[in-house]
Amino acid sequence: MAGALPDILTPHLSLEARFTSWSHGLPAWLTFTALLFLAAVIRRDVLNLPLAVAMSLAYLFHLACDAISGGINWLYPIKDHFIGGYLVDPVFWTPIDVVLLLATYYLFRIQGKIRSP
Repeated sequence: MAGALPDILTPHLSLEARFTSWSHGLPAWLTFTALLFLAAVIRRDVLNLPLAVAMSLAYLFHLACDAISGGINWLYPIKDHFIGGYLVDPVFWTPIDVVLLLATYYLFRIQGKIRSP
């Protein structure tokens, strides 16, 4: 869920909408990370530090993937500064998603059952 959070907070259907999305920049990621670490310190029984780090990295990975699939306005809403571009052709997005979904299923379902006692 943390990796999908930028799109959940501000859904968009166009690249232009992504460029003006406050959740698709480093200020939002830094705020999210600060809140996670604060929650991990205050409520250790609910959120531990390794999970907070993993959630923060998932959010950052989403931004990195968006950066190579059209770009992001990485300082928005503080300043307009665009990085990235189409490093992965959009025609490959669906096949890549399918391969990653199948690999995830294999690792967690099939491979997990093989190693279980």
